[in-house]
Amino acid sequence: MLASIAALCEEHQFLAAVVPVFFGAFTQVALIGTREPVADENSPLPRSETVEWVEGLGAATVATGGEGSGLVVHLHAAVGRKSAGAAAYAGHVLSAVTHYTAEILVEEVLGPPVRRSPDPAAYGIPTLRFGAATTTCGAPTLFERK
Repeated sequence: MLASIAALCEEHQFLAAVVPVFFGAFTQVALIGTREPVADENSPLPRSETVEWVEGLGAATVATGGEGSGLVVHLHAAVGRKSAGAAAYAGHVLSAVTHYTAEILVEEVLGPPVRRSPDPAAYGIPTLRFGAATTTCGAPTLFERK
């Protein structure tokens, strides 16, 4: 699903986008998380959990990831396992495979410029950064298209 969102943005030449909502059914979703006790709740988790046969919803941002890395989709979701009383899982999505259908609303972000880059204050996790607006003849302009 993440690759499909990035491909849609590239096809339409979006330099940045937001997914204010998506929902659907998934055969599997990999989330950052663990079912084990965590020694340090403050630091990022190095593990992931894959849950299967879930339905859920979430949101995302899409921005360039730095030098030559292309568009990066940063997506969070809450999903419920259908055969386990809708037991819920939530977090940062590493991958997702759509089952029947997923409805995804993608909106282009025209400005200010945004990019994702590592943040030393956040354990080096790439975070969304806003750039300075550019101007032409004193009037603000939007992103330059490819």
